[in-house]
Amino acid sequence: MKYLVGYTADSGGREALALGRLLVQASDIALAVCTVVPSSWGYPSPGRVDAEYEAFLASHAQRILAQARATLGNALRSEFISRAATSATEGLAEAVAETGAGLVVLGSARHGPFGRFTIGSVTHDIFYAVSAPVALAPRGYRPAPETRLKRITCIYESSAGSRAALDSAVQLCRRHGAPLRIAALVVRDKQMYPSGVGYNIENLVANEWKAQAIAAQQKVVADLPQELQVTTTVGDGSDWKKALGSLAWEDAELLVVGSCVQSTVSRLLLGANTARIIRSSPVPVVVVPRPADS
Repeated sequence: MKYLVGYTADSGGREALALGRLLVQASDIALAVCTVVPSSWGYPSPGRVDAEYEAFLASHAQRILAQARATLGNALRSEFISRAATSATEGLAEAVAETGAGLVVLGSARHGPFGRFTIGSVTHDIFYAVSAPVALAPRGYRPAPETRLKRITCIYESSAGSRAALDSAVQLCRRHGAPLRIAALVVRDKQMYPSGVGYNIENLVANEWKAQAIAAQQKVVADLPQELQVTTTVGDGSDWKKALGSLAWEDAELLVVGSCVQSTVSRLLLGANTARIIRSSPVPVVVVPRPADS
């Protein structure tokens, strides 16, 4: 199996490469590093400007990939490829199909806050273009080369999308020898004006959902492989950031979530809650598509 890193010659590309390196450490997974350059217009010109432009793009791609190669060194099984396409999304989607990548790794947009992932145009379009899980590196993410995953947390509720995410989290735990934490989130989002029954009733509903989430966690833990080290927890807060922040996080941890939107195709069609979790997570996030047949 291969994981594919979408690499660019900027901080976002380096952060994606760092996450990709972490995800293939201590495993038999190979890493494919892909950069995308614009495609030429495809029509020959009398002055051979088209040929010169193509040569420039090819040289530019090799310089970018040389940077990635120097960063990774020779410790990992890796290959470095470039694709010419009309958009970064198109080029990466073609590379995923050609390499059979089981995971795509991307960096954050630059306009977001440090330590969080911000969905940019390429990430947004990739969610709709590929059927593989997508790993997202927060802005400023730079673990040391020798870093190993200490724990994998999975957001779980009783749904098909959550089950797919949990199955992927279990695979990652086995691959990296890391413990699994199953988490649920309770968000007590107080609006300016409460519903007619008031805030107290809304809290009662939230507490009931919390109790149901704990029961669902206990039930699913009983079905997991016995060799896994599994813990459960519930994050509780007035918004998504505070709910996630109420959980203790390791310095080398990964969060796995399901895309949560049902579709007739297996694609990462993000639900509103998943998007909020991605924006609020203090650690890298792996988003797993919901199976189309669920």
